[in-house]
Amino acid sequence: MANVETLRQGPAPAVTAPTDPAAFRSEDRLTGLLAFALAAERQEEASPETVALRQREAEAALCDHALRYLHNNIERLRQEAVAEQLGRLGRPPSFLRLVAANLVALAILVAAGGWLALHPETLAGVTGLLAG
Repeated sequence: MANVETLRQGPAPAVTAPTDPAAFRSEDRLTGLLAFALAAERQEEASPETVALRQREAEAALCDHALRYLHNNIERLRQEAVAEQLGRLGRPPSFLRLVAANLVALAILVAAGGWLALHPETLAGVTGLLAG
């Protein structure tokens, strides 16, 4: 088993941390707790300036986190919706089916053209309607 050795041989340095968490209380409990944690992490005293500064920093950090969380959830929901919609779609037509559909369309066009060639009066009427 490995031994753990500390690099510091002397006594630990004195740590000053805010001792009064009530000074960091605000309307939003989470902001107050985060402000207290930020001040404790930086080992700052609970002066009014420090409290106000840490509360603003806590609010900014929480707003940034909320925005990132919202953005990530929206992206996840969009991906789920796209996947669900793609799952509902049927299979696309095959190449042979598309070729057959084009051949049928050409046959219908040839039949209509042949019929118009055999009935010139209908062709003249349609041409007159299209000319205005």
